[in-house]
Amino acid sequence: MTVGGDEAARSAVGDLALLEGALARLKATGTVEYRGEFGNEITTFIPFVHWLKREGLLAGRRVVTYRGMRPYYFFLDDGEYDEKTGERYWLPPQQRDWPSSNSYTATRQSWHVMPDYRARYRNEGRRFERPLLFIQNKFCVEWNSGPINYMPLYALQEIFALAGRRFDIVYSRPRRMGGGDYTADHNHDCDYPDLAIARRFPEVIVLEDYVAQARVPYNLAKLQILAKCWLSIAVQGGGAHLLACFGGGVMLLLHREGPEHPHAYAAGPYKYLASPPPMLLVAHDYQQFNRGVELLTNFRWDGERLTIGDAWRPILDKLRV
Repeated sequence: MTVGGDEAARSAVGDLALLEGALARLKATGTVEYRGEFGNEITTFIPFVHWLKREGLLAGRRVVTYRGMRPYYFFLDDGEYDEKTGERYWLPPQQRDWPSSNSYTATRQSWHVMPDYRARYRNEGRRFERPLLFIQNKFCVEWNSGPINYMPLYALQEIFALAGRRFDIVYSRPRRMGGGDYTADHNHDCDYPDLAIARRFPEVIVLEDYVAQARVPYNLAKLQILAKCWLSIAVQGGGAHLLACFGGGVMLLLHREGPEHPHAYAAGPYKYLASPPPMLLVAHDYQQFNRGVELLTNFRWDGERLTIGDAWRPILDKLRV
């Protein structure tokens, strides 16, 4: 969906009304509360809260969100942050009561002020000996149909084999974990033997295994790892939204279906969650994705910047958004 013309004008008017309503409720109740899925919180709610904080509108007031999200709101004072119990769920756009509340259509506004997670967390947590590649996968029911946007097993094996020669790899497929310290989206996960493949490669750290063994907070560990990462591979969805918050690197995204294309990638949150944003490469089928993997694993990191040989430029130009 592309936002333009009359639709953009209507959206702007609606956003101003939502902004006025959110500020009035904050003043009347002393709280602003998030309801909904993880990805939309990252792309639309946290930037709004950060703006409220910067404008001095949270003094003596509280932000309420789901369990385990404190590291994402590091900029809040303890008295300004609170958590609630209960599961995340998809919230229809017309019920979202803060401005620019839809990841798929949002354009940058003055109330979009994203915290800099890379600067905050890059000197904390686990260290890595080699350049880091982060891989974000999923395998769950989508749109009541079944798994659609996911990395197939053969591709994972190829990525681990190719990238493991030069990179340390962190692989993540978030799922409902008993006793976990965060609130997962209400997705129906499906069985998938990806972890058995990942665990065969000594260069691969399974994020969910690591946090369980090290007994570190899940969201904190993930932010600390991503803050050290300049190359990432992901599939369409809320987990990929977070990777767009870490700018300056290169991100390969497999997008088979979903309303993020084209606006969110080309002109929406993926272009303003970080400054500068990551270089975004989008593959729409497995053939493009395979070429993207070859491309990504041939980037080189000299400690300051990423470079790629001229022979790879035609593929980069074809996938770049």
